[in-house]
Amino acid sequence: MTQPQILIVEDEAIVAMDLKLHLQDLGYGVVALASGGEEAIQLTGSLRPDLVLMDISLGLGMDGIEAAKHVQAMGVPVVYLTAFADETTLARAKGSGAYGYLLKPFDERTLHSTIEMALYRHRMEQELKASESRMRAIIEHALDLVVILDRTGVVSYSSPAAARILGYVGGERVGTPAIELVHPEDRASYVTILGELLRIPGGSRTLEIRILHKDGTPRLMEAVSHNALDVPGVHGIVINARDITERRQVERDRQIMEAKIQQAQKLESLGVLAGGIAHDFNNLLMGIMGHAGLALMEVNADNPLRRRLHQIEVAATRAAELTNQLLAYSGRGKFQIEPLSLSRLVDEMENLLETVISKKAVLEHHYAQDLALIDGDATQIRQVIMNLITNASDALGERTGKITITIGSLPTGALTPCLAGTPPEGESVFLEVKDTGTGMAQDTLDRIFDPFFTTKFTGRGLGLAAVLGIMHGHHGAIQVITQPNQGTTFRLLFPRSEGTLEQALWQDYPAQAYQSQGTILVVDDEETVRSVASSTLERCGFRVQTANNGRDGLKAYREQAADIRAVVLDLTMPILNGNEVLADLRSGGGPGATVPVLLSSGYSSSDVAGNLNRYGPIQFLQKPYNPGDLIQKIRSCLGE
Repeated sequence: MTQPQILIVEDEAIVAMDLKLHLQDLGYGVVALASGGEEAIQLTGSLRPDLVLMDISLGLGMDGIEAAKHVQAMGVPVVYLTAFADETTLARAKGSGAYGYLLKPFDERTLHSTIEMALYRHRMEQELKASESRMRAIIEHALDLVVILDRTGVVSYSSPAAARILGYVGGERVGTPAIELVHPEDRASYVTILGELLRIPGGSRTLEIRILHKDGTPRLMEAVSHNALDVPGVHGIVINARDITERRQVERDRQIMEAKIQQAQKLESLGVLAGGIAHDFNNLLMGIMGHAGLALMEVNADNPLRRRLHQIEVAATRAAELTNQLLAYSGRGKFQIEPLSLSRLVDEMENLLETVISKKAVLEHHYAQDLALIDGDATQIRQVIMNLITNASDALGERTGKITITIGSLPTGALTPCLAGTPPEGESVFLEVKDTGTGMAQDTLDRIFDPFFTTKFTGRGLGLAAVLGIMHGHHGAIQVITQPNQGTTFRLLFPRSEGTLEQALWQDYPAQAYQSQGTILVVDDEETVRSVASSTLERCGFRVQTANNGRDGLKAYREQAADIRAVVLDLTMPILNGNEVLADLRSGGGPGATVPVLLSSGYSSSDVAGNLNRYGPIQFLQKPYNPGDLIQKIRSCLGE
């Protein structure tokens, strides 16, 4: 261990030498001897001793007490040597902060103990200062804020982080009640926690609380409060808090996103199920509608069976409308995409809409001028409009009210708030249906697109589910604005089209007696469909060749290509689907490249439609269909 080095300040040379010998005998080193105050200050600065033994009376010039103040300012402890013990001298000595006071004459034992205590005390004070300095640096550079409150809840200390996080100048809130910074809705909790802490010395409490920023906005803080009122040097309630405002917002955003993903997954699963059910039902309804239609062709006009057959056909048609709603929900009901004018569609439906709304409702519409077109399927858009108008009328009930249809455009993007779907980027064309009805509570709003959820006594719960599916298929989005007793607004956002209105590609012929000749190839995996199609076409004079899958269909066509005038082709089949069969026909370069093709399906999708467009205009017949529909389409295909 290194010897403590001591500077002796004594104006009596003999006393100074004697003191030096005693110190050396005790194991201390003596760095120098000084006889005056000025010299003592100079030597302390240059030699940096561990301790100074300072005589108070140094003759002329600066005395020991004055010199000691300068020495101790340099961080070196002082022990006084003096022959005086009067009260005045003692008072001055204590005021200088010396570490010891030795009265001459003193013995070696007293000298040793006084020096050791002085060195120990100085060492402890230095360690304490270093510790305090470290703690101060930690607190002042910490990201978390530290605040100390007194017993009455007044701020007695706030760290720089508190000022940085809350926008105040350092120390600005010291001396003010902390409750002034607490959000009004959280003040009751704050008072309760503070009261509990005051009753529990050493106790701690954790809470989340909103603290007001200087600009008035709330910041959510995660705070740990500790009762240190009995801790020396603290004497207060110590609060360590972390700003978690952004973290909570991220968590909320994640929860919202997860909820949307779960909802999308649920709707996707239900959509797949709905699409499959609709496809199977349409094939079954083909048999009912087709054979009923064939039977109607075979009975005389005055036969009483015609009425019953017609009722069967009507019932099957209504069932087909229900399956079309399932297809719309699944997003697989869109096929014939073309540029459409929403205002023209609504105008064409005006008489029909007037018949479905309540007699006490007034229907108004407002159209923007020079509105862009949308790309869509006219039949499905009509279904969307009809469903929204029907819902608006139901919301009015028996009360007098107003339903307003507004068509216009507005800018949209990823940040546009929507209840369902992804809003188009750029300018959107919107169709808005607003009613003055009962409105919806939040729990109802959260479920309006769920299939089979309805608030109507006679409802099936597929109307808005179908709207959602159709909008998904059209790459659109839905906004809903509603409050109980404040009415409801549905706004549908569509991407704008760059196309123009065109005339129909095919001419529709009126249903009438029709005879022709040649061979028609019917390719479908459902026996009922093949049977109806064969019987219908044979009645018109055609010879019919059938195949129950795509591979057999291609084989049959290649064997009889010269005789086959047209192909009725199902889109969804095993082994080879309709798309693959059509691709093979068109790529061969022979008769198959130009043979008329009538596509048919219990459901279809816009993706399939896009793939088929490269083959030129293709006729499409939606299942279920009646014999008259098939005859019309075949005539169009053959141009007869």
